[in-house]
Parts: sequence; structure tokens; C-alpha cells
Amino acid sequence: MEIRLCDVGKQFKNGTRALDHVSFTVSQGEFVSVIGPSGAGKTTLFRILNGMEAPDSGAVLFDGRDLASMQKSGRKSVKKSIGTIYQDFCLVENSTCLSNVLTACLPDMGFFPAVFGLYGKERRAEAIKLLDRVGLLEKADEPVKNLSGGQKQRAAIARALMRHPQVLLADEPAASLDPVTGRQILSLLKEIQEKDGVTVLMNSHNLEFSRAFSDRIIGLKDGTVVFDGKPDEMDDGTLRRIYLN
Repeated sequence: MEIRLCDVGKQFKNGTRALDHVSFTVSQGEFVSVIGPSGAGKTTLFRILNGMEAPDSGAVLFDGRDLASMQKSGRKSVKKSIGTIYQDFCLVENSTCLSNVLTACLPDMGFFPAVFGLYGKERRAEAIKLLDRVGLLEKADEPVKNLSGGQKQRAAIARALMRHPQVLLADEPAASLDPVTGRQILSLLKEIQEKDGVTVLMNSHNLEFSRAFSDRIIGLKDGTVVFDGKPDEMDDGTLRRIYLN
């Protein structure tokens, strides 16, 4: 699924202009990192992409279709094709790994099956398979609260994959992890991108990881795109333009 932002702007009630005439295109299967200092607009950008915020101006196109003008069924279909991975994992700590992965199915289930956790054999088998893929098969019945940070992020990735996404939005996926574990998580996301053809759009403060794993880097500053290119095209001048006044 191609994602295209056309002149997107977003201003909050306090007068802060989070995004200002942002335009770029992400092709299906790319690994793109969005970098920039705190307050650059990265989080607002991701909230617009996953439908939690609406832009004040411009358009967000998914395969050429404007999200804002879609019928409810169309918006639901787009949202289903986007999985989000969070810095703080957003897991239910007292539930097992398997239960957390299965919660990805809830939006597609009827009221009573959802309330009583009646996921069915096929969904459970798929969830087990995904836990095996991310290296957590032996932790399927373990409460999430007993896992390490890296294991929690693996469980969150398995949950995102349970939605069969075309796009993964990774919001600082390694920020709360040590460098070795963070690199392992990024390697897993890279493997998913390459094997499954999934687009990975990562919001990151980690320049080393962004350069190592991305096909492309977008630099934001004050809500504006100031760089859009390949990792090896970033030089000291580019970094000063992104991070310094």
C-alpha cells in the first residue's frame, strides 16, 4: 500500500503548529525512519497516519484514496491494514503473551465472542505460530508482567502481525530497550519487511539504528520536512540542519 502525504498541516488549540506543509510518499515494502528533535512533529505525524488525529489541511492518501473522504468501511479497511508498535508496548500485563496477541482479533469479532474470549482454534493456532516466529513460543502462557522489555516488544510485534498489516508504524520501538536488545528488535522488523514485503515506518531518536536499518530517512524540524533521502546521503551539515537552530 502506497502512503502519500500531500501538504499536510496540523495546528493544536494552543497555537502550536505541529506539522507544516508536510509532503512525502512511502512505497509498499520500504523501511523509512522519521527522525528529528523532540517537538519536531514525529508523534503527531504517526497519530495522523494511524487515524488517531486528522490533519487540518492537506490530504493523506492510501493507494491514492483520501482517508478523510472514504466511507466508514473504507477507513476501517485502511486502519486494519496498519499495525502500530509502541515504545511502552501497550500490553495487558496480567494477561499471557498468547492472550495479548489474540486481542488483535477483537475488532473483527462479534460482541459475545469478544467478551468471552472465544477466538477459535484457527486464530489461536495463528497466534502461536506468530509467537514462534518472534522467538516467544515457550512464553505463550507466561503473563506479560514476567517478561523482559525485549520480550514484551516481541509480543507486541506478534500482536501487530496478527492483523496481517501492509504497514507497520513503529513508534520508538527500541527507545526503552538496551542497545543490544534494541538492535535485535530492529533486526526482527527488518526481517519482516524483507520477507513479508511489509512497509515499516519508524519514528526514532536513534540515529545509529535509523542509518543501519532504513532504506530511507525523513528528517523533521519544527513540523517541516528538511531532509528526505538515503542514509548514506546524511552528512554533518544535514544533521545540523535537523537538530540545531
